[in-house]
Amino acid sequence: MSSLLTVIESFNRKERFFLVAAALDNPRLRLGRAFRQRLGTALRLDIPSSALVAMDYHLDWLWASLCLARSSAAETVVLRNRGGLVTGHQEDVDLLVAFETGRTTRLILIEAKVETGWSNRQMSSKAGRLRRMFGDDGRGCRGVRPYFVLMSPRQARDLRSSEWPSWMAQRGQPVWLELKLPPDRRRVARCDGSGRTSGTGRFFRVLS
Repeated sequence: MSSLLTVIESFNRKERFFLVAAALDNPRLRLGRAFRQRLGTALRLDIPSSALVAMDYHLDWLWASLCLARSSAAETVVLRNRGGLVTGHQEDVDLLVAFETGRTTRLILIEAKVETGWSNRQMSSKAGRLRRMFGDDGRGCRGVRPYFVLMSPRQARDLRSSEWPSWMAQRGQPVWLELKLPPDRRRVARCDGSGRTSGTGRFFRVLS
């Protein structure tokens, strides 16, 4: 494992990761074969079964990993926050998949939505930060190639992806994978006594 992958893994400390890994008896949370094939086909990559996986991975951690991996300084040394890329905010990617091919470390950043859609404000903020990290063509960090994928039940619409770094899209469009859900899911909505939507929450409805 490269120094970059080792550093990335060292920041992976989200409780959800360890809970899901323990519940599935899959301590390193390895990707399933079918998912690897779907993801690899979409990105034209051969994703190994040993790929590193992390959930809810903060962009602060990702940038710190890139800085530490290319620096000979010890972790305790104060590093310059170039471009203010360590923000102290919890902006993250839902799933991070990382692996090596030769001397290149490939980082797949996956964003998922089920109920709500992506907003251009949210995505513009993330795209701008990722551009400063990896450059417009994805070659801003030597020996690293980033990829970006959206997952949702329905394909994202009205996203201004033409404003994103070129590596975050293919032919100007985001790479998208369907996130399949069972057809019988329900949700709860607050309403008034007549069933009209209301923010007071005195009543609620169950909707299909």
